[in-house]
Amino acid sequence: MNGRSLREREILSIVTRLEHRRQEIMNRLHHFVWLSCEDRECRFPLTRLRMFPELPYTGHTEYFSTGNIELVFVALLPIGQVLRFLDGTCGPPPAVLSTLRTRLEDISMLTAYPDLEQAGFKQSIADYAGVHPKQLVVANGFIPLLESALRTLRLKRCLLPVPAFVEYRRSLARAGVEIEPHILSPDSNFRYDIHVLVHGGHDAVLLANPQNPSGVLTTRDILLQFVSECAERNITVLLDEAFIDYAPLNSLTLDVEQFANLIVFRSVTKFHGIPGLRVAHAVANEAIARALNETLPPWPITTLASCAVASALSDQPFAERTRLHNDRRRARLRAGLDALGIHAYPSAANFLLLHLPEGISADRFWSHMIVEHHMVLRDCSNYEALPSRHLRMAVRTAEENDKLVGAVAQLLPFCQRSQWA
Repeated sequence: MNGRSLREREILSIVTRLEHRRQEIMNRLHHFVWLSCEDRECRFPLTRLRMFPELPYTGHTEYFSTGNIELVFVALLPIGQVLRFLDGTCGPPPAVLSTLRTRLEDISMLTAYPDLEQAGFKQSIADYAGVHPKQLVVANGFIPLLESALRTLRLKRCLLPVPAFVEYRRSLARAGVEIEPHILSPDSNFRYDIHVLVHGGHDAVLLANPQNPSGVLTTRDILLQFVSECAERNITVLLDEAFIDYAPLNSLTLDVEQFANLIVFRSVTKFHGIPGLRVAHAVANEAIARALNETLPPWPITTLASCAVASALSDQPFAERTRLHNDRRRARLRAGLDALGIHAYPSAANFLLLHLPEGISADRFWSHMIVEHHMVLRDCSNYEALPSRHLRMAVRTAEENDKLVGAVAQLLPFCQRSQWA
């Protein structure tokens, strides 16, 4: 503690008090506000300033991850000094911003209704994905598409490999679908055992490729074998390919016409760094795609969003450059962490799932990375069936990644001396 400034000691003192008050806080407060986050797990008390009058609130309203400890960091740290390893992207492509500026000069972009059939927009997606526009269903995000599929197909029981994106379970529950969890093992890098997944009393399987939160990729040939075996057993495969743009040769979008039991969901905004536009699409055989389109409300995508996304999809050099940079940076980041004794699972996406060494608390490690180094990692405590001591970090620029490795190298000895269990 002698080497720390008075300000740093004050921050650590507040953090310690907050950790002891976590359960008390959750028991006392009943009013929360939902904040924009990948899994919508960021809930914070509306009365936070009254609860913590000792915090010199700066007026910032950006929040970072789950739990209550963020209240300190939002209040004390200038946003410009915080590195967010929650999302990594090389985007948006330059054409997106220029397209939005140009289109906003045309008043009809705001006064006219969007194209009800979305013909031009669907053609842009079809050209990008290599499918027919009649195989496409477009909506403002993955969840509306998934829930449309659940309603249309009237599925009864779904096998859900976990850990997985937390919205899967919520969507299945809202649709009244019985959930059969299947726990994936970290010892096998969370890989799917397709021979196990096809057995049971379920009529559907919901899975991701690459996976979330691990980023582990299942190759195309293995997935095709799995879908084929599911077809023989009348099992519908709901495949989330939100991060497949980082490994496009393993996508199954080209196989939906061959397999009537397959629906592929893809994001067109994560890879291109424009998630605020809220655009996703599903690919299925023409009959299923037609049925899904009939269950969605009209005009799911704004005209501005469709124009911006179409310009992003047409920039192939950006896509190739993004994949190349991500592969190189991810490999360097993983090697740096491995040299420190931190296991990172073999990801094909733009993030890494870390398993901290024995005796180190992920929660305390996460909080000290913010206090000591102003870096925010993804808290993974809300992922079902994910063992303790896991954190996720996005792949960012080479310079930022190196800074993170350096920060971890400084923090690890302190963690080990303190026996953070």
